[in-house]
Amino acid sequence: MVRVPAHSFLASLIVVTPLALSACADAPREMRFDTPEATLETLLGAFGVEDQTQEEVQRHLRSRGRFDLQDEETYHACFVDFDGPASEALAGYVFGTVAAGKDQLRIVHVGDKVHVYPDPERRERYVVMFNTDTGYRISLRESVPAEVRRALLQEHERIDNRNRRAGAVLE
Repeated sequence: MVRVPAHSFLASLIVVTPLALSACADAPREMRFDTPEATLETLLGAFGVEDQTQEEVQRHLRSRGRFDLQDEETYHACFVDFDGPASEALAGYVFGTVAAGKDQLRIVHVGDKVHVYPDPERRERYVVMFNTDTGYRISLRESVPAEVRRALLQEHERIDNRNRRAGAVLE
């Protein structure tokens, strides 16, 4: 029988226990959401604009009005509360907010939330993230102002109803 000193056993237990517990976590923490900066980079990457300058993004938005989504699954994963088609307009609002100010984003930790200011001079408009078990995720509910959220959701409902009346097959 091999005897292990108690202090060696306790030291091993202290090192191994957190590793074992993290291996048993429900969902692993993803590197693409590991920090607020990584989440923002992931969001911008879903549209292929992560390497464009803020000026290039703004010029593109003025000329074309939109970007083409390149990775829908990743895009939806950026949000803690994305809930189907009605969330598309809200997520688009958040993407536009981040993309238009991408070179001057200011990240501020506020309690259990993170505020991302696309324009450091205008602190009334910001994006909110939560640090979840799987990483930092954007909250649509807290990032889109209530009056904008209501208007976008009403417009979604109006279009949805028009499409149903026209006999469109909706997902």
